[in-house]
Amino acid sequence: MTISSLDVSRRTLLGGIAAGTVTMISGGMPVFAQSPTKLLFMEPFDLALEYLHEMNAVVGGHFQKEGLDVTVNNARGTSIAIQQVVAGQAGMTRVGMLDLFKAASAQETPLVSVATSLQQPIFSLISLKSAPIKKAADMKGKTIGVASIGGGQENMLNLLLAEGKVPVADVPRQAIGSSAGNVELLKQGRVAGFFATVENTILLKRAGEPIDVWSATDNSSMPGGVILMTKAFTEKNPETAAKFVKAMRNSALECLSADPAMILDRITKKFEISANADRDFRIEAINAYNASTVSAGKENVMRNVPAVWDNGAKLVAEANIAKVADVKALYTNKFVDEAAKS
Repeated sequence: MTISSLDVSRRTLLGGIAAGTVTMISGGMPVFAQSPTKLLFMEPFDLALEYLHEMNAVVGGHFQKEGLDVTVNNARGTSIAIQQVVAGQAGMTRVGMLDLFKAASAQETPLVSVATSLQQPIFSLISLKSAPIKKAADMKGKTIGVASIGGGQENMLNLLLAEGKVPVADVPRQAIGSSAGNVELLKQGRVAGFFATVENTILLKRAGEPIDVWSATDNSSMPGGVILMTKAFTEKNPETAAKFVKAMRNSALECLSADPAMILDRITKKFEISANADRDFRIEAINAYNASTVSAGKENVMRNVPAVWDNGAKLVAEANIAKVADVKALYTNKFVDEAAKS
């Protein structure tokens, strides 16, 4: 059985309680009991095409082929999703590398990335073509819009400034939420630039807005999606972890080789996607995420690239976001390497 939080009906909930498989987490959301083969993949936000690989692994039968019954659900924020993994109420979640760095430095339970799903950041900096921002120095003295203060977009801003050797204090920031509509604030001069997701960037381009797009990956090679488990889970259930990563890798490879329209139709029959409903837009988003999947080379699909992790740890320390004592302890390629051989 695979559901999203939007699909949880009273009958589903009562049935789960009767079977003794459901507990409750923040917000009254049901969490399904874990076992070596029955797992809960807790996404941090509403289901979007960003989570292409796991949704396709369900509907494409990749998890089933490995003997796994994986339910994909979503929480209300990265911290809640990580908490569910730490508490053992979810087997895994997908977060940014930066989220893992911050979580690892904030709590005692050892966490580990078993795979990197998206090798590039999911944020780009949007500015006007008439006043483009193309490097960190261009932001000095200018107000930059971020979704929230202290959130992932502001952290990405600080990383870019750290790599460009620009003091954080030299760049004011303003919380403006995350929406393609933020382009109006840009036109009004209330911000000189703002961060946008992959999908919002596509919407702006399709609308013909007079924007310049500076991808964060041009300067900061910080993966946009790593698959996080507790180290204890991987040590107690190495076979399960290996099967899970193999299924995810095979799903990613299928998404790269198959007709994106077919992948989209298959996913949307099972999952309610919180993205613009325009079909061409959704196919373009799938292609964008596929590009991020192979941006480090097809040989590195789902791999945690050591050089990228080393650079990421260096940047977060320089930006005073988190201190990473031993970055190599935060990821493993054991399961990805096993998957590539089989």
